[in-house]
Amino acid sequence: MDYRQSSDARRETGLHAADAQLQALRTLHAVTKRVHASLDLTETLEAVACGVVEAAGFGLAAVNLAEPNGDYTTVAVAGSDDLRRDLLGARGSAENWQELFRRSERWGALYFVDHRTGVPETLYTWIPDIEETEDPDGWHPRDCLFAPLRAPSGEWVGVLSVDLPDGLRKPGPEQQEILALFAEHAAIAIQHARLHSALERSRAEAQHAAAHDSLTGLANRTLLRTRSEAIVQHPGRQVGVLVVDLDGFKRVNDAAGHEAGDEVLCAVAERLRRQLRGAEVIARTGGDEFVAVLTGAGLSTRIASAAERLRAAIAEPVSATTGIHRVGASVGWAVGATGDDVQALVARADEAMYRRKRRSGAGV
Repeated sequence: MDYRQSSDARRETGLHAADAQLQALRTLHAVTKRVHASLDLTETLEAVACGVVEAAGFGLAAVNLAEPNGDYTTVAVAGSDDLRRDLLGARGSAENWQELFRRSERWGALYFVDHRTGVPETLYTWIPDIEETEDPDGWHPRDCLFAPLRAPSGEWVGVLSVDLPDGLRKPGPEQQEILALFAEHAAIAIQHARLHSALERSRAEAQHAAAHDSLTGLANRTLLRTRSEAIVQHPGRQVGVLVVDLDGFKRVNDAAGHEAGDEVLCAVAERLRRQLRGAEVIARTGGDEFVAVLTGAGLSTRIASAAERLRAAIAEPVSATTGIHRVGASVGWAVGATGDDVQALVARADEAMYRRKRRSGAGV
């Protein structure tokens, strides 16, 4: 035997293994950078799936995201266009996944399902078209390998599933370790995206709360002022302001309580929305006072009929949990151009509303 050739062959094999490990680390590093740089969950998980195929030595990698009901949806697939087309968006029931894991054996952080345990075909989403083998180290079409994706709390947020290992041989310790590392980064990506989404929702809710009435959901004085200032910047159209003040609202509060009053205000707000769908802004500016700003052509002739429709709609009985309540409305309006000071138009509409209230005796 030529020991020198044997030594050279071993050295060359070792170099190939070292190169493969280095490439795997480079790919993992690239995925890590994307996890921390991107807030797009789908894009990041696709990078994880591609990294598993490129660096961990599998022909298929799929990331399955946990749904609130316990089911899993495949959100990222790498391996081939056909596999991606077949598997992307597939849903697996919580029961199927639980049964697969119940039948699996632990490989460190991974779960391996051996076809010899007699797994029912109904549990599989996809079975590769490869020859069956009885070689204990060979990969059988019904063998499965999964890496759970866990949040820091221990909650399962998804599953990274792989198939078709290189050479159709069961993956060894190094390949398993690389797969487990990619699973950790997929879990980080999911957690990262969820935290970002929660932060964005919190910011949006805070911004909405700062600009809207908490009871009716209409704009508040702050948003009314902001929208009014924006209208002034775009002259060339007419602008109309309607000021609505409820008649008989105090009577509802006194007779049925503040809960009834709140229900009436919410009902009135909804009627304002329905009647003034094209309004630039509808705001609640006081206890039972509302302001709507409209723009467009022909407002001088249309706004009076809009005010009449509002009076009629608000006068309809309000059926609430506290009973049936009735209120009326005094409506004043003013019309100008969009270059005018909208707050001055609000003041004019407010004066007109009070004149009508005094004439009708509704304020008594």
